[in-house]
Amino acid sequence: MINKFLLSRVSLVLCALLLTGCSTNEFSGNRYEGSAVGEVSRTDRGYVLSLRKVEIKPDGSVAGTALGAVGGGLLGSMFGGGHGKYLTAAAGAVAGGVAGNAIGSKSQEGIEYTVKLDNGSIITITQGIEPHISVGQRVYVVNSNKGRSRIVAE
Repeated sequence: MINKFLLSRVSLVLCALLLTGCSTNEFSGNRYEGSAVGEVSRTDRGYVLSLRKVEIKPDGSVAGTALGAVGGGLLGSMFGGGHGKYLTAAAGAVAGGVAGNAIGSKSQEGIEYTVKLDNGSIITITQGIEPHISVGQRVYVVNSNKGRSRIVAE
């Protein structure tokens, strides 16, 4: 039979790893989703007129809350006996959900770029702080077929 102490330690490590995955910089101009690989995008050329730092708040995904609640419930269920086991599982689920929500809703630093395209149009794009792009720098504006855009240095 598996030792409860060992199982609880393994569960804690797994929960920590899952929740850590919720805190990545998902708004980087250097990050692509797997579904975007091989997708044809329209690209325009231009230069950066201005930039400013902004705060990017996540859209309120429930993934962090759900992962935290499941992990906390599993961990809590390993403690107590009889009906106490249900109470510790419920308490663990609530605590894990709160922690997962806090991690999953963490704001990230971003940059709002105003770009003048070579055709004379002026556009604004917000993305993560990577890659580093300066005012006056020539850039490509990559527009995906799914309506998402990013800028990258020329």
